[in-house]
Amino acid sequence: MDLKVERLKLASLVESLADLLADWELASAAQERCDSAALRLQSFYTGIERCFVQIVRVLNGGPPDGADWHRRLLERMAVATESRPSLLTASTLRDLAELMRFRHVVRHLYSYELERGQVLRLLQKAIRLWPDLMQELQTFEAWLHDVAR
Repeated sequence: MDLKVERLKLASLVESLADLLADWELASAAQERCDSAALRLQSFYTGIERCFVQIVRVLNGGPPDGADWHRRLLERMAVATESRPSLLTASTLRDLAELMRFRHVVRHLYSYELERGQVLRLLQKAIRLWPDLMQELQTFEAWLHDVAR
């Protein structure tokens, strides 16, 4: 399991989110920036979920089944089990749950239907969330490294 590779990809993606935020107020290409931010936010959550799937495949026998498996997988990451510590704090879980729901919206709406204000708010949230989430991932990676010794 190589969470570090995924974490580095996510870090790069967060940098691109910050670049979009820096240019958010420019009038030219505003819709394209909103569309790009929505797609990148979707990618951000998908990358995080990829980390979670790697973890549960190795330590818990695989991801949950059923239509709500994405939500249940996310919730499992905030709960310690016999085989691993919890990965996420309650506040990170809450923020990621909102990003997960937004990913669903992005996948099922036309981009012109997205609300620019909501995209901006979630863009800011993802950028603020990243340092804490990165620390939580690194702490979990350290635990994995210790267990592997």
